[in-house]
Order: sequence, then C-alpha cells, then structure tokens
Amino acid sequence: MAVLEYVKPKSFLLLGDFAENEEASHWKYQKVKRPRLEDQLKFIDEELELVNKGLDLIDESCKKAKVKYKICTEGNHEIWLKNLCDEHPYLKKQYMPKIAFKMNERGYSYHPYGKYIKIRNSKLWAYHGGHYNGVNHPRSHLQNLGINVLYGHTHDSMKSVVTHMDGAKMAFSMGCLCNMEKEFLKNRKTNWTHNVGVLDIFSNGNFNLNTLTIINGYTSLNGKVIHGNV
Repeated sequence: MAVLEYVKPKSFLLLGDFAENEEASHWKYQKVKRPRLEDQLKFIDEELELVNKGLDLIDESCKKAKVKYKICTEGNHEIWLKNLCDEHPYLKKQYMPKIAFKMNERGYSYHPYGKYIKIRNSKLWAYHGGHYNGVNHPRSHLQNLGINVLYGHTHDSMKSVVTHMDGAKMAFSMGCLCNMEKEFLKNRKTNWTHNVGVLDIFSNGNFNLNTLTIINGYTSLNGKVIHGNV
C-alpha cells in the first residue's frame, strides 16, 4: 500500500489468493470430519470480515493514489468458496467470491480463475498462475504460451526469457505477500519471497517491470526506502 501511494499508478493489478479461505478448502477435511455447514459458515464469515477489511485498506490506498483501473485475477484460494457454493447452491447469492469480496462495489474488473487477461496498452498478459509448474515454471509458461506473461501462485520470484523471431518474450513469477509460516509446510524452508511489481508501459506497448523485494516490511524504488510497517 505504501508503494501504491508513492508510485500513484494508473492501474492496480491484484493477482488473486488475497484470502486464505482455509475453512472452505477441500484440503482441510481430507483427514478429519467436516463440521456442520452452519458451524463451517461461522468461521468463513469471520475470515470474510477480515479479508474485506484488508481490501478496504487497499481501496483506501488506491483512492489516495488516484488509481483509475483496478483489476483482479481470481486465485485458486478464492475458488474454494466457489466450490462450496457448487456443493450448496443456495449459498451462491452471498458466498460466491465476486460477491463475498464486493468486487463490483470496489470497482474491480474481476476475472475468473485461469483466465488470461491482456494488460491495457501493453504486450503483456497476466493471470493468477498454476497452469504450468515445475522447477523452472516461467520457462514452461514461455514454451507453452509463447507470450509475455505475469503471474503469481508459486510464491517465488523468477523470470525467464526466450527470443523469438519477433523479439524477446518474458515470463515473470511475482512472489507473494503472504505469511511465510504455513502450517502445511511443516517448517520446511522455501524459496518464497515478498514482492510487489511496478510496471511501466511505453507508447508502443513495450514494458519494463521492476520487481521490488520486500524484507521485514520495507523495500526501495528510485533510491527511496519505502516502509510498510508504519
């Protein structure tokens, strides 16, 4: 949010997985019995309230920065809510992710999980991530898609470049902003990093992406240290 307010970008892109949605996850109840839906919804409602408060803070920063366009690509954690609604269709009017997180009211252009979107006025595409994995997932994206692409999902920051006859194509994995102490990791060390990106788009559609690394709540841009823990 501090970077948003410093850069004052024309657009803001949220790559998804902004909610954990643990209570709606099918993974949680693989080994234990699922509680009654009424009890499950109590925990879901508590998280929805917290996530919406977080989104309110982002909205406030976007407003201060005079952001004109807000875009969100749905993540796999968001579709866990959608899966719950598919199981209990009467929940759809309240718990579908786009509704539960008030995306229309917030002014987001909201795109379903797995959909690739073209970044306005650029030669860059974006989506949440997850279609191609492995050790060198940016390279896999380039080999399969043949486009410039930006994504999240993997929680690590990586880049790969392939030069085609019509020029270089690049794939960017954007890191994350999540809590690194995940219970399912069982204290396993990871290559995850906290990052935020600043994208400059030239008049011909070419672009320059600065991937900023956040360590202990601060980063830097143009020689200025930007603190988030204030």
